[in-house]
Amino acid sequence: MNFLTSLLAFIVAIGLLVTVHELGHYLVMRWCGVRVLRFAFGFGKVLWSRKDRSGTEWAVCLWPLGGYVKPLDTRDDSAVSHADRAVAFDTQSVSKRIAMVAAGPIANFLLAILLYWIVFLNGVVEWRPILAEPPANSPAAVAGVRSGDLVIRVDGEPVTTWAAFQWRLLQALGHEHEMSIAVAPTRLGQRVEGAPEQGLLISLPKGESLSPDLLASLGLSLAMPDFQPVIGVVQPDSAAMASGLEAGDRIERINGLPVAYWSEVVRAIRTHPDQEMAIQIQRNGQMQAMTLTPRAVDEPVRGAGQVSQGGAVQRIGKAGLGPVQDAATLEPYRVRQNLDPFAALGAAGFETYDKSRFTLVMLGQMLTGKASLENLSGPVTIATAAGQTARIGPEAFLRFLAIVSLSLAVINLLPLPLLDGGHLMYYLVEILTGKPVSAERQAFLQRFGVVLLGFLMFIALFNDLQRLFNW
Repeated sequence: MNFLTSLLAFIVAIGLLVTVHELGHYLVMRWCGVRVLRFAFGFGKVLWSRKDRSGTEWAVCLWPLGGYVKPLDTRDDSAVSHADRAVAFDTQSVSKRIAMVAAGPIANFLLAILLYWIVFLNGVVEWRPILAEPPANSPAAVAGVRSGDLVIRVDGEPVTTWAAFQWRLLQALGHEHEMSIAVAPTRLGQRVEGAPEQGLLISLPKGESLSPDLLASLGLSLAMPDFQPVIGVVQPDSAAMASGLEAGDRIERINGLPVAYWSEVVRAIRTHPDQEMAIQIQRNGQMQAMTLTPRAVDEPVRGAGQVSQGGAVQRIGKAGLGPVQDAATLEPYRVRQNLDPFAALGAAGFETYDKSRFTLVMLGQMLTGKASLENLSGPVTIATAAGQTARIGPEAFLRFLAIVSLSLAVINLLPLPLLDGGHLMYYLVEILTGKPVSAERQAFLQRFGVVLLGFLMFIALFNDLQRLFNW
């Protein structure tokens, strides 16, 4: 079921984002008076098609992983009549060609703004920036971060959500050597009354490339509410399911020791990989004795300022259990933001700008070696993320669509052959020199673009397989 959800969500996401992109090209082409021969949904064999009154063939193709718009172009068909030359793409002025090519990425930016606007208009529930206990000797522990610290400011700028704190941190990583935060203690998610703020200085790793694990290596992670030790989720084919544990069971004792909170269950399971544990549960008012043998998995050993210490791993236990998350316990850890339509639109525009700028910065840092190529993701990771966000709920899926849409826009504007940005680069050269880039030179650059994009896709797919199979 998870696979089917991921596949369906991936097809919906890619289909929507690419269709919007190509629709941008199509609408501006029609506005500029260019004849569009085909608007295709997908690639490969045409499964269905029909022509409209303007002569455009609307087609649905076999592989629903993209689409394309094909305008009339004299370079593709030398037999274009003199009358039809006026409605061909390549005979238009350079300003019109720029508008038609740029329309695709602009459509993706507008879609991202629309999606974020819907999310903000509906009201956003986010986690407050309350920190968990950092690992010993991590930069956060050395700086003095304690369990339950609420982050109030980062480098003097106020933050109210975990996402905002995380975003500020990611922006600082790679070009700052330290970051100041102001924190205040909390108890059960509530700020301790009368407790003063404390300023902390966290050292950031020098010369370390950005990678998916770097944030956690600093020892900064989100504190989660400590729920009652009542099982809410038992994952299929897990150690917990094999032991006979069920949703609704309350764990009373583990190896003879009483259990008061879910964190104690997690701690006991992690420290008993492949070891049988005696568990007492309460089910339907009756006490039962059971055994649980957590499955051993390897986890990177994190140290101060390092993703892992020389590639070392530690063996921990996993049982496949989740707690009952009651609203009363969750509420102090969350914050809800409600915006009116105009404020939501402004927030959506800023979110699109900020995420686009960071995407561009990350791409630049990957090119200069300051960010790890492990950040590149391919279709497997995108499909997995699409499925996960679809299962979480509409808001998460809309946010996912927005970030992928703006990423698609930013990447398409890069001055690389085969991308829209490559064509815009040709038109800039044409404006500066007064003559178009020759077909021979464009063909050579196209071949270079195929090799470069093929290499990047290989890296992205390799990263996907690493994440999928935990290589």
